[in-house]
Amino acid sequence: MENLPEGITYEKDFRDKGLATLGDSLANFIYSVALSEYTGKPTGGRVPNAAFAIALERAGLKDIIPRRTDKHGKGDIAEALLAYAWLQGEISVEEAAGILSHNFTDDVLHRYRNKEALGKALGELFKVIKERLGL
Repeated sequence: MENLPEGITYEKDFRDKGLATLGDSLANFIYSVALSEYTGKPTGGRVPNAAFAIALERAGLKDIIPRRTDKHGKGDIAEALLAYAWLQGEISVEEAAGILSHNFTDDVLHRYRNKEALGKALGELFKVIKERLGL
């Protein structure tokens, strides 16, 4: 990606903790932008690991998850995948937020059903990423 400062490198390793850390911030920002678009007012939020686990399964990305990985590990893999796709220039913050907000339902605002609703919306985002990265 041409906007990266010189000297920053990244590899296609979805277990990379650096990518996961970057992806965590990126995912929460994208989610907050999408939520703000959906509600029509500025708001913020955090993506729970359970939603990432649902998203990876819905997107058909079980092949990139090592066996017996818990939901925290699945969250890290999803975050690293998102960061990698963004660094590769395959998805922008604006496009990712648009995909999410387009796939939101009112359940995303529900106290108990929000993880499933967010997981479904994230699944659509990860389907796009999967296709663009050829996974």
